[in-house]
Amino acid sequence: MRAVLLFCLTTLTACGAPSVGLKGGRNGTSQVGVYAFRVNYNDTRAEAYRTNIMRRPDARNVFAAGATAIEQVTGCSVVRSSVTGDVALVQADILC
Repeated sequence: MRAVLLFCLTTLTACGAPSVGLKGGRNGTSQVGVYAFRVNYNDTRAEAYRTNIMRRPDARNVFAAGATAIEQVTGCSVVRSSVTGDVALVQADILC
């Protein structure tokens, strides 16, 4: 039972953690409309993790809000052609 609890706690703490390429970078939070994001970034790349719970969010709106959150937190421009991800994680290259 302890092993299951430890596994669950370890898994939950990994949510929103930066990917390997962004470890040691900076981070911040942003609210864009109804979406809340935690943004992890370095000099050239950023990831916006959606942190609020929603039932079936619209992917197009999440991508637009995620890109806006990245720009708000980083102060840099998002390279629109580089935006990828899904309704939980939006990734993009940035130009500072």
